[in-house]
Amino acid sequence: MVQIQVNEKRSYGQRSLMLYGHFIEHFHKQIYNGIFDPESPFANEDGFRTDIIEAMKKIQVPILRWPGGCFVSSYHWKDAVGDDRKPLFDKAWRVEDPNTFGTDEYMKMCKAIGCEPYICTNAGTGTAEEMSDWVEYCNLENEGQYAKWRIKNGNPDPYQVKYWSIGNENYGSWEIGAKSADEWGRLVREAAKMMKHVDPRTELSAA
Repeated sequence: MVQIQVNEKRSYGQRSLMLYGHFIEHFHKQIYNGIFDPESPFANEDGFRTDIIEAMKKIQVPILRWPGGCFVSSYHWKDAVGDDRKPLFDKAWRVEDPNTFGTDEYMKMCKAIGCEPYICTNAGTGTAEEMSDWVEYCNLENEGQYAKWRIKNGNPDPYQVKYWSIGNENYGSWEIGAKSADEWGRLVREAAKMMKHVDPRTELSAA
């Protein structure tokens, strides 16, 4: 028989609740006809299904990564912001995405759930500049065209997105815009530099 004694007063540290983060991608019915379904009888005024929102609040999601996944490697965030939305043919999952769910909708969703946003950028067909433009849109108060665009879209206050990922699995041959080690290292370095120049408070990660 094995006996275990636990000294409750002896502690080496405290786990971060961020370990229990979640991930949502534009794949199958995670977004459309899933959590975002304006035609559903369960939908609120923003088009979110209240039953799913309540379920995610119950499990206390601390942070939610979006929009991918493999999807993000051909996703251009500017096509899913404002009134002139441009549909996207998603080359990863081979379906058309209407782009009716974009950055502003994602931020509303995180607020409804009560979680931190965590945005994954396009390092496949995207550029370091496009990634830093996204930080401008989300985090700058009113400087530059992208913060002004957010304000024009009805969101005067910056979203203050702290957590960003430079790309998804772009080291892998299966990913749209796969990179060699040298290509990947250079892109991550330059993207991180530009994103930090926009907002030094951001915390960045890369696979």
